Order: sequence, then structure tokens, then C-alpha cells
Amino acid sequence: MKFIRGLTLLFIALMFSWTVEAQDIHYSQYHLSPLTTNPAMTGAYEGTFRIGGLYREQWGSILENQFQTPSLYLDAPIIRGFGKNDWIGIGVHILNDRAGTAALTNLTTMASLAYHLGIGKKANTYLSLGAQGGYVQKRLDQTKLIFKDQFVDGVLVNNNSQDLSNITAENVAYPDFQLGAVLNSYLTSKLNLYLGFSAFHITAPEDAFMIDNQLATRLQANGGMNIDVSSKATLSPRILYQNQAGASEIVPQLMLGYHLNPEKTTTFNIGAGYRVGDAVIPMIGLDFQGFKVGVAYDVNVSDLSSSTNNRGGWEIAASYTAKVYKNPVVKPVLFCPRF
Repeated sequence: MKFIRGLTLLFIALMFSWTVEAQDIHYSQYHLSPLTTNPAMTGAYEGTFRIGGLYREQWGSILENQFQTPSLYLDAPIIRGFGKNDWIGIGVHILNDRAGTAALTNLTTMASLAYHLGIGKKANTYLSLGAQGGYVQKRLDQTKLIFKDQFVDGVLVNNNSQDLSNITAENVAYPDFQLGAVLNSYLTSKLNLYLGFSAFHITAPEDAFMIDNQLATRLQANGGMNIDVSSKATLSPRILYQNQAGASEIVPQLMLGYHLNPEKTTTFNIGAGYRVGDAVIPMIGLDFQGFKVGVAYDVNVSDLSSSTNNRGGWEIAASYTAKVYKNPVVKPVLFCPRF
């Protein structure tokens, strides 16, 4: 119990103590993109299989070549592990990012494997360990690149730049790997706590668009709680923190879920998040049986807001968790009358 209490205090500390600068990377609805948040979340649910996707668009209302990031994932808990309360999950996700006037594209395909270890007699707590590996392909159009030395007093005056000599390729490809761990505990029937850590680009691959350009390892922490505050409502605070090459981001969020029927199969979700120093993120969603749908919009509040008119990025996410179980076979019982 002291261990669980310590985890709770640690989560509260994470929620209120980090005051680092943010940067615009990754999804606002990270809770609806589990395989890109932490590979240990692969197959970490009750069901037969799960399929989902998320689409994000940034600054489409103010840029001709906006940032677009669609992704798709599929995962499943496939077999039992070594213990009676253990299981193994596998999954795959595909991400295709497109950004800027030079049509920089990033096609990433990853396969995931996670082991979920039940802890305790009732297995109210489980530890998940996950690994992810795959291939990244990037492409850009050098003819559309524009650098600052091509401008004089804000006017584009030439089509040649000395910075082009630093661009060594238009196409690069490399393998990439990530690791993660999540501890998930049901403290009571009304309180669930989880805390995860992950490391992305653990081999620091060569991202060879430019000379001697390595992709730095990104360290990430995510945590949250699900609290039944009444028979009709749940409260879900959560947080994500990440750091890469000295740049950091923190995104706390708070969601309220309201059950629309007594069976709790339909839940309306509303809440907001804050990307520290950058954007306020209003969010709404709906859970209907095995379906989850969420919509979010980033309202820019940083110094950049004077150029963006407070406009940021919008997201739509959806997933479906299928539960395909065999009907139990009931053997008939014949009652013989007594004489």
C-alpha cells in the first residue's frame, strides 16, 4: 500500500511541478493514440482486438502547405503469458506526416510487442513492458526549399542559397526502435492509477538530410487517473511530458465523462488541456459500446498567436475495441423422477 501511495504522490508532483517550455510535436489527444504514446500500451485492454486512427492538421487556415499527420494502428492481446494473470500483446501502427512548402514527408511503420505481468493475488496491478521497431522513410523536394539568405528586407530576391550545400539527400531511410514500461493499478473499484515511461529513437539513428545529423533520443513520461466521482460521472486527469535534445514539452489535461445510460455503455466526454507556454486545448468525445471518438483543437496562446490569430491544429480520433467471445457450452442435465 505504501508503494501505491508513493505512486499517487509522484503523479501529483508531475502534475504541478514541471514548468518547462513546450514545443509543438506529437498529438494533443495522446490518450487516443496508445502505440505512439508508449509501446507498453500494446494490447493493454480487455477485448479481442482494437483498431483506431488519428488525423491532425496544423495551421491549415493560415498556410497553403499546412502540416498534416494521419496515423492508423491495430493491436490485440494474443496469448497468455507465463503466469495465469499474464498476457502478451502485439500491434502495428503507420504514421504519414507531411509538412511545409518542401513537401517533407515522413512515412513510419512500426511493429510492437508487449508483455503484461499481473501482480498480486487478484491482479489489481499489472506491469507492462513493451518494445517497438520498424522503418522510417523521409523525402523532401529541394527545389522548394527557401532559406533566410534568399531574402533582403523581407523580400525574396534570389533562388539560390548557400545553405543548400548542407542538404545531402532528398530521400533518407533508417530503422528505428523504442522501449516503454507502464504500471497500472486499480486501487479500488472506483480509482485507477497508471504511470508510464518510454524512450524513442534509442539507437539515435542518422537522419541524413543534413551532414552529421543524428536523431536524438526522446524521453517521455505519461500518467493519469480514472476516478468514479458518482454513479454517472468520471474524472480523468492525465499528463504527458517529453524531452529531446534539450527541448521539452508538458501537456496536462482534465476530462469529465458523463454516462448517458445506466449500463454505462454510452459516455459523453468533455475537457481541456494545456500545452505549457503554447496552446489551450478544448476536447470533446463520445464512448459508445466499443467505439471511442474524440475531437480537439489547439488555441495558440504563445507569442506566435499574433501571426496565427490564435489558430492552431485540430484533431479527430476514433477507435473500436471488439470483444469476440465464444458462447459457453452448457451440458444438458436430465432430472429423473422419483418413484
